[in-house]
Amino acid sequence: MKEKMKCPMCGKRAFDIDPLPREQVEVELKCPNCHKFVRVSCVKESCLDDGKGRGD
Repeated sequence: MKEKMKCPMCGKRAFDIDPLPREQVEVELKCPNCHKFVRVSCVKESCLDDGKGRGD
């Protein structure tokens, strides 16, 4: 399942990743929403809550 990663600046969806890597990976990109350059650690804590209440 694709995980939705959130921007640390605006909190909106920055990109999707499938699957989450097992090792520490940081992605640097320009957020498509706030247009700022940000670094996102690809860990479960940086995932966007999809609001479906899956309880994973």
